[in-house]
Amino acid sequence: MKEVAAAIAISEGKVLVTRRAAGQKLAGYWEFPGGKLEPGEDVQTCIERELQEELGVSSTAGEVLTVSEYTYPGGAISLIAIEVSLHSSDFSLTVHDEYAWRTPEELLELTLAPADIPIAKKLLDAKKKDLQA
Repeated sequence: MKEVAAAIAISEGKVLVTRRAAGQKLAGYWEFPGGKLEPGEDVQTCIERELQEELGVSSTAGEVLTVSEYTYPGGAISLIAIEVSLHSSDFSLTVHDEYAWRTPEELLELTLAPADIPIAKKLLDAKKKDLQA
């Protein structure tokens, strides 16, 4: 099972999502930005590297929020959602054609990649719990 890191960057109650560009796997699907762990790399190092490669921004990785396992036709992945603080929002897209900031409720209105859906639901559940607290 491939380990894949996914950035959960939140600003003013909205979460960063990116859309896969034409020609990419899962083209047209929205996802939390990130990518596969390299051999010997920890998940925090991976997400900071991936955000630099995919969005051209530096970041600081925090805690693991949740893990979503999903089997695509090409194989199974373990999608590890990591809390991330971005040092900039001046993005330079490489494998995506669009980015957006969405509330947890709005995330589920997008065509999310299948492995990302459980993470979006957990973010929504966490927001509901915060409101009830």
